[in-house]
Amino acid sequence: MTGPSDALRGLPAGASAQVSAEAFGTPQYGGPPLRSSGARVGAHRLRCASLLKPLFVWAAGHAADAYRRDPARWAVDGESAVTLSDNAATNRIWLGGPPPRILDWLAEATGVHWRPAGSDPRWFGGVEVTSAEVVTAYGALAAAAPGDPAAATVLDWMRAVPTDQAMGAPAAMAEAAGVDPARVAVKAGWFGHTDEAWLRTHVVAIAELEAGGHAETLVVAAMSALPYPDADARARYRRDLATGTPLNAQHDRLAGPLLRALVGTGGQELVRLG
Repeated sequence: MTGPSDALRGLPAGASAQVSAEAFGTPQYGGPPLRSSGARVGAHRLRCASLLKPLFVWAAGHAADAYRRDPARWAVDGESAVTLSDNAATNRIWLGGPPPRILDWLAEATGVHWRPAGSDPRWFGGVEVTSAEVVTAYGALAAAAPGDPAAATVLDWMRAVPTDQAMGAPAAMAEAAGVDPARVAVKAGWFGHTDEAWLRTHVVAIAELEAGGHAETLVVAAMSALPYPDADARARYRRDLATGTPLNAQHDRLAGPLLRALVGTGGQELVRLG
């Protein structure tokens, strides 16, 4: 049986990719992950942009005064940020937090401490993370859901992410864990600046299992920064980026097979270890 590290073999020179997979017990367990695995090639920390949007939405529901006073507004912006990866809605949530309050609340709720890059502290995409941190934070989100309506709603929105926004992660996780793809919560993210030679594409997937009266949550996060050296393809990407043309297909073509393999093997490894 192949594992997460096998999926990282043969990456092109200059590529970075990493995957973390953890199985958490019931919320009452309260301890470290029951099982974990992971692998990495290249950079230790990566910028992930959209991957953290559901966490920012969850935090805003608790920590942002404007959204606490107006839950309906939180629901509108939050659903758009999670299911459609709407940057305008995300910016309203992020900047309305404001950012330090959002990140401080997440640190308290998840144990993961993040800060945006010093060069642009007001940009939500400036936060650099590891896949292990992402898994820990989303594990905390899943654990909170039974007693936290905001967390439960965010997970429901993640289960409603459209197919063209999901990078094939629900099917990969469902096959690995033996669950219904419709019950897999997912968030994918991608971006590539015009002055970079890499495209960054990432995904997190969450599956909840119950067997023999035992419940657990599987969380897998896969992240990549892959070189995009073809001059013509890169020029087309830059034109599409400048005009607001959807970039999903280009990211899927470059990174989709890798990320699906990482999610699938990460989930399989947790099931095998269990």
